[in-house]
Formats: sequence, structure tokens, C-alpha cells
Amino acid sequence: RALRRRFVFVVFPLLNPDGVALGNGRSNSAGLDLNRYWENPPAGSEVAVVRRELAKLQASPPGIFAHLDLHAHSGKHGVFTLSNPGCTALPDWLAESGDVLFDRAQCTFSATKGKRGSARCVSWREFGVLHAHTIEASYGKIPSKQRHLT
Repeated sequence: RALRRRFVFVVFPLLNPDGVALGNGRSNSAGLDLNRYWENPPAGSEVAVVRRELAKLQASPPGIFAHLDLHAHSGKHGVFTLSNPGCTALPDWLAESGDVLFDRAQCTFSATKGKRGSARCVSWREFGVLHAHTIEASYGKIPSKQRHLT
């Protein structure tokens, strides 16, 4: 409740429902990996629409405090962040919470050329959102690898 009193949450759920219906995990029905087109999204694409809305939100007071892009991960265990350089506050806070699922050691803090077109990098670099992260969560295991999640 305290968070809702202080912040407005804007949620853009599942940008690729057409792709998911076709069995794609990251791409839409046109085959575009939607998390690599945030820098220059194709006109009329899902990313172009959301990016335009984010620009409006950032331009209006008080702007965007945080951008959290939620993903599932099939190759790593637990929950971790892909964060931009110097953006350690959220991962540090999650690590301090003591949650067994969060694995601070797997977090990365970079904005490489290969990630340049991702939502978190564009929000951080172009919109000035300091707290822009991709939060990755395992499809099925905690960091200790000792038990499956259900």
C-alpha cells in the first residue's frame, strides 16, 4: 500500500501475444525479437507503441522512476537482474531482503553493444531512467539447484 500511495504503476503486459500463440518465446508473429528493437522499433510494432507511451510518461512530471522489464529464463537458476552500469540499488535491496530466490552473484551491470536495443538500455540511455532493469526469473529452479519450484 505504501508503494501505491507513492508511485503510479503503469504495466504493459506481454508485448508479443501473437508470437506466444505461435510458440515463440521472444518474438512476435513477424519474427522480430521485441527486446532488441527498442532503439529503432519498426513503425506500428508493439515496441513502437510502448516506447511512444514511455516517452510521454517521462516528459510528464514526475517522469519515470523505474522501468522493470520482466523475463523468464530457461538456462539459469533463481532470480537475477540485468542492470545498467551503476544501477545497483534495486539488486542490492533485493539481496538484502534475504529472499532465497534472488541471486545477486548472477546480476550483471553493463550496457554492451549486443544489449543496446533492449528496453532497459534504451530507458536508461535515452529517457534517463536510473532504475532500468531486466529482471530474469528461472522457469524452474532456485539458485541452490536443490529443488524445483512449482
